[in-house]
Amino acid sequence: MSKNLPRLIPTGTCWCGCGAEVGIGSFFARGHDKVAEAALLAVEYGSSVAQLLHKHGYGAGHSVTEAAVRSEAWEKCVYDGCSYVGAPASIRNHINRTHRP
Repeated sequence: MSKNLPRLIPTGTCWCGCGAEVGIGSFFARGHDKVAEAALLAVEYGSSVAQLLHKHGYGAGHSVTEAAVRSEAWEKCVYDGCSYVGAPASIRNHINRTHRP
């Protein structure tokens, strides 16, 4: 998580707006994080990831994935010649699937 974001506290109700009760420590009912993400993208950016990136200053010549690595939220694959980047858990899965026999 970005070091500049506030710590959020789950409320016991799904944050997508459906009103479902959720378990302790959860923000969303199963799969509803993607519902909320798609709804936000539709409302704020016309369902366009390109518009989202542009609004935040990313696009050709200013890579959002490079920014994620610089912020230490994501990592680069440690194997020479591999361009894969992702969250730490994603990197571990990538290495186990791609670089280990």
